[in-house]
Amino acid sequence: MKIRWTEPAEAQYADLLDYIGGFNPDAARSLRRRVDASLRRLADFPDSGRWVPEFGPGFYREILVKPLRLLYENHGNALVVIYVHRQEEAIGPDTFAEDGEV
Repeated sequence: MKIRWTEPAEAQYADLLDYIGGFNPDAARSLRRRVDASLRRLADFPDSGRWVPEFGPGFYREILVKPLRLLYENHGNALVVIYVHRQEEAIGPDTFAEDGEV
């Protein structure tokens, strides 16, 4: 299964990597490797992510790659990462726009 990113999610991820890399480039590279590995596993097992607790079953799933949460949707032929943020940040229904480009 393919992994795709919405433009906002891709920008959020890049911004977080840039921020972390500004303090510790090795940590940013390590995080990128861990996210890549987690997404490869997710492509093989698309339902392995948990339901996002704030939304409940039926909406979005997420994977946790400390310190990040990556929210995604299963579109059948692709998994679409729709939102990336730090684990300690609260999210809710109005946290991200529905019109993100894939």
